[in-house]
Amino acid sequence: MKLKQKVDMVIDTTLIIIGIIMLILPTFKITNIKNLFFTIMILYAILNFIQFILTRKSKDYEGLYTMVISLGIGLVGLFFSFNNPFQLAAAVLSWTSLMGVAKLIKTNYYNDRRDRMYKLRIFTLIAFMVLGLLTSINLYYETSVQVVVLGFFFYTHGVLELIDPLVKYLLS
Repeated sequence: MKLKQKVDMVIDTTLIIIGIIMLILPTFKITNIKNLFFTIMILYAILNFIQFILTRKSKDYEGLYTMVISLGIGLVGLFFSFNNPFQLAAAVLSWTSLMGVAKLIKTNYYNDRRDRMYKLRIFTLIAFMVLGLLTSINLYYETSVQVVVLGFFFYTHGVLELIDPLVKYLLS
């Protein structure tokens, strides 16, 4: 297994664990959505920066794009109170849209190299965009439900991200 695949798998597994932790948080009455959203965006930015540094020789800039997007949305989210569910939904939808552009760039990279993985990337891109849209629509409830919905979103996002390195590993 190549270093890039190992790093991708560790980062994606960490994202799944973050999603599971978010699913459990309302049980312990931890529902401050502003702090949770900011923390997750910054943590995701740091993880993707580490991923980019460890795999920069592969010339894959998706980690860098993801870091910039997550850091930007996380910092912009500090200016909102998230008392209105629309603000959280807009932040998640903005993040999903920008991430879709970053994933589309990588899909185009695979297509240019005549790699069959671009078909799988198109599937995961469409699934991610639909998941982000559905998550944004379902954020209009109380904060404990918002935390669970975001937890499910990040868990599923981690599973979708894990598909790429797992398929590469199984095909090699």
